[in-house]
Amino acid sequence: MKIRGLLLKDIFELWAQCRVQLVLTGVSLLLPLFTSVGMMLLAMMPIYALGYDERCRWERYALAMPVRKSDLFWSRFLLGVIAIALGAAVQALAALLTGRGSLAVTAPSAVVYLLITLPLMMKLGVEKGRFLLLLLTMAFLLLSGALA
Repeated sequence: MKIRGLLLKDIFELWAQCRVQLVLTGVSLLLPLFTSVGMMLLAMMPIYALGYDERCRWERYALAMPVRKSDLFWSRFLLGVIAIALGAAVQALAALLTGRGSLAVTAPSAVVYLLITLPLMMKLGVEKGRFLLLLLTMAFLLLSGALA
């Protein structure tokens, strides 16, 4: 129940803050050349939510309530998996319509990316871990592009 509430909070927050980015991500998922970029942007959605929460110091408030850090992690991880699943659905629809594209690499690599970056960002913080996030993002984009 707590995770569902935290997930809804993050979805509403991202919808209010990232409408333009969500549209650009959707467009990049439809273009066969940029599908791995779109998936990485979707995998970064929980990190955006973490950054907004960090900026307004929401985690301090959340930990004063009966919410554990593991609840915060799982709600953000679930947000990322839902975003990746929706992106995979858009990508599959585009692949069916155009006859090109593959989900074999981009969606699983985005989940692995999320599993690596989200705990690091929660531990280091978004501002301190920004350079590490950039390096990991570039590595995963190169890897998924090479495998695709």
